[in-house]
Amino acid sequence: MPVLSTTMEEGTVAEWLKREGDPVARDEPLLMVEMDKGTLEVPSPASGVLQRIVVQVGTTVAVRTLIAEIGEDGDEVLMSGSPAPVVQVAGERLFVTPRARRRAQDLGIELTSLRGSGPHGRIVEADVVAAIERGAAPVTRSQAFEPTVAVPESRGAQVVAQAAERRGDVQPLSRIRRITAERMAASSQATARVSLFLEADFSEATRFRQQLEPEFARLGVARLPWDAIVARAAALALAEHRNVLAQWVDGQGLRAVDEVNVGVAVTLEPDGLVVPVLRNADRRSLRELAAELLDLVARARSGRLSPAEMQGGGFSITNLGGYRVDGFTPILNPPESAILGVGRIAEKAVVVEGAVAVRTMCTLSLSFDHRVVDGAPAAAFLARLAELLERPYALLGI
Repeated sequence: MPVLSTTMEEGTVAEWLKREGDPVARDEPLLMVEMDKGTLEVPSPASGVLQRIVVQVGTTVAVRTLIAEIGEDGDEVLMSGSPAPVVQVAGERLFVTPRARRRAQDLGIELTSLRGSGPHGRIVEADVVAAIERGAAPVTRSQAFEPTVAVPESRGAQVVAQAAERRGDVQPLSRIRRITAERMAASSQATARVSLFLEADFSEATRFRQQLEPEFARLGVARLPWDAIVARAAALALAEHRNVLAQWVDGQGLRAVDEVNVGVAVTLEPDGLVVPVLRNADRRSLRELAAELLDLVARARSGRLSPAEMQGGGFSITNLGGYRVDGFTPILNPPESAILGVGRIAEKAVVVEGAVAVRTMCTLSLSFDHRVVDGAPAAAFLARLAELLERPYALLGI
């Protein structure tokens, strides 16, 4: 189990991308590992043949635990001191190498008829070939001769979860769901959270986005996400109100943060979320931020985000506007001291200069740690953020 971050102590095998006996190349995607920062794609550390999968899908083990063995093509010998793969045939436990098992299946040879010549009686490919040379007749595959492999832990857990859901029983938590729950509960208990709400006029920002998207597309950026616009505005506002970036250090005081790094929450399926970080967002163009955000979101949802890309955030944005939510109270993402919630962007009837007019509005929800920031400075930051979104051409740099 690889060490994928400085805080990682254990990981869960989410999916094997290769099967036993498959050739693998160094740095080729080998498996998906679920950890506290999401599910990540892990490359193969070597080239060769995936001889044995030791840790099955759904199993959690400590870092640096043996999870698989890769050997050279044609090598029948597994790592010293490790047991051979076990196949259970008609109630009998057999020790068989992956190559021998595949060859026996291809030739229709019953494994129970073979005597293993490998270490500790393991059946190797040469035993299957020798059986054919001795004139062993291939057998017709039937239920009696098919290897019965134990249901992997993940499949068993899935069956249990589905049955529990039908019965209304308690369902086991996925690792990422458990970690998220623990951290959110700890955040609520450890911080003095206060939330402010401000309804901003996004009418000009909507026109701004519509005008820029064709130009962005011409320059290779498929679209301009709202989150990129909000992240750019937040970064410029944070550069003017750096007290919102400060972090609480228990028993010591406040830690100043120099870099303006903005994290954007990305929902994962079937549950959980990750927060990739846009670094130095105050010093980068809107087009750069849009391109990077699109890439980060795509890789986050395909499990290819690196731990480093989720670290170092100083401020977070979470957007529930796509679910028709107007306003909400987001929970802080420690050690950050503030987080912005973005509601739906919708047309409303509002009073403008004494007359009722239809404007495109959006509710911004700022949660902050009152131990670090007082109400007035937090409100000043939120007001400046809204002002930048209401006058969006300032986001292009002046």
